Amino acid sequence: MRKLIVSTQQGTVTTELTDRLIKQLDFDFLKKTQSVSYTGTGYFVVDLDNLTAANVIENKEKKTITILIEHAYLQSIEIDPNNIIIDEVKEGLLARGDIELTVRDYNVIAKELCTRLEEKFNTAANGQKADDLALKMVKEVYEPIVKAIDRRYDVSVQFK
Repeated sequence: MRKLIVSTQQGTVTTELTDRLIKQLDFDFLKKTQSVSYTGTGYFVVDLDNLTAANVIENKEKKTITILIEHAYLQSIEIDPNNIIIDEVKEGLLARGDIELTVRDYNVIAKELCTRLEEKFNTAANGQKADDLALKMVKEVYEPIVKAIDRRYDVSVQFK
């Protein structure tokens, strides 16, 4: 698969875990809290596998080659396990000790933080930045090939 990484974004999201001594009472002196932060990298790519002859337009009079590509998109998010930060437990007056979590709790927290990272990365501003870089980078990939065949040709890249 030929996917060109055109932009990477880094971000951090945090959630606060709360455990109460008595579940029905929401008093600070009965609560323990702890912050968990995930830092991740989002990768915006352009899929070059879908390029066909129909995506390459030659204008012999103007000596130009126009390559039509799809817009960049957020392909994946990589969480750095070394950058997961778990703060110390903040204890209430009557709530002492660690916050005990089950495997299910950890999975829910991880899923929530990954979803929040995706929302943080997958914005119109980040998409526009990735699109701008995609046009430039695809041109940088294909222009030397075109110039090697005929130096008189110029290359432009546009979205379908």
